[in-house]
Amino acid sequence: MSRSIVQYFFMDRNANIAIEKKAFRAIMIARRRSITETSRIAMSRSIAGHVIGLPEVLNAFSIHLYLSMPVLAEVSTAPIIDELSVHDKKLSVPVIRNGELISAAYKKGDSLRKAQFGQPEPEVLSFVDESHLDVVLLPLLAFDEKGCRLGYGKGFYDRFLKRLSERGVNPCRIGLSFFQQRVDKLPSDPWDEPLDAVVHEQGIIRYT
Repeated sequence: MSRSIVQYFFMDRNANIAIEKKAFRAIMIARRRSITETSRIAMSRSIAGHVIGLPEVLNAFSIHLYLSMPVLAEVSTAPIIDELSVHDKKLSVPVIRNGELISAAYKKGDSLRKAQFGQPEPEVLSFVDESHLDVVLLPLLAFDEKGCRLGYGKGFYDRFLKRLSERGVNPCRIGLSFFQQRVDKLPSDPWDEPLDAVVHEQGIIRYT
């Protein structure tokens, strides 16, 4: 097979995966938004309870987690932040700078501002030493039985996790999701970073 044919094959395959992912995202966004606000709040509290009980979280010193956006109908991290603050954990949240995700220190009650994609970020930024991260709690649109994660499509978390791994930093990667976002198999690219576990309102799924 000639080099040009091989290149075309992989370009075509990558294009198909991109199309599949786009379709999955549309389905999962609609599915998540179909959950009532009351149900999302209740399920988010259940998820928080499971998260706080994880040995990896209980024993962690430094935890990175996202600040949830109600407009996206995400799993709310507010109850998780409430609990982690009581346990005096060192928290950090994602901020985007020069197209990359970086961890900034966060404490409950810090003033926030709307950032590039509408996500909240601390008004006063203090970047943390990511080499000390023990746990990363990630948002997702879908997950499958092998621990593949479907994000929003910009690749921020994949590059973030790869960067940490290349530096020898391997925090536990935990996706936060509603159970109905589970699928049997997701389309995946070579650069997609897998999860160690997913926490949903019914419990915990581990992949390692």
